[in-house]
Amino acid sequence: MTHTSSDRGGLTMLLRDVALPMALFYVLRSFDVDALWALLVSALPPAIRSGYVLVRHRRIDPIGAFVLAMLVVNGAVALISGDPRLLLVRSAWVGLLLGGLMLASLVVGRRPFLFRVICTLQPARAAELEAGWAADEDFRQPWRTVTLWWGVGGVLLGCAVVLMAFTLPVDVVPFLDTALTVGCLLLGVKLTRQRLTAGINRTVDA
Repeated sequence: MTHTSSDRGGLTMLLRDVALPMALFYVLRSFDVDALWALLVSALPPAIRSGYVLVRHRRIDPIGAFVLAMLVVNGAVALISGDPRLLLVRSAWVGLLLGGLMLASLVVGRRPFLFRVICTLQPARAAELEAGWAADEDFRQPWRTVTLWWGVGGVLLGCAVVLMAFTLPVDVVPFLDTALTVGCLLLGVKLTRQRLTAGINRTVDA
């Protein structure tokens, strides 16, 4: 099973929504732009993308809408207070939201949040995945496990970003935030594939 398309999509997302804002921040800082304004400008690429999807495709992406709303609120509060650290926590909201949703889905949802996301992103496989879920506990358990991993990881990552934002020098945080986020995502994807592949193989062998 190849992952070329999903790998390209994931890499594009990381470059566009994570690496580009960080690079833009440090370019602006190299020209002595104030940290607050550098952070505000560096937040524009993901904000513009979310706004474009909303206007051009007339489709509400709940996560994108949440990110856009947080960027607007954080930006307004930071401008009023003059404190750039309030902008450094913007990525933490995403981790905390997604982590909370994943953990909650294990308690109150009929399907783990991650399972629903994959079914939505890969509609051609949705029927196959639903059939596997309905038929075998050995198929269901790996999905619960990886959803738990991502849920705990998202909450811990969000807490780590908040801690860094209010304890470390402002110019250090964007790099550390980006490195930590990318590292966690890559590790999470690798472990998820291994766990789900092992679970599917056990189901087929049975």
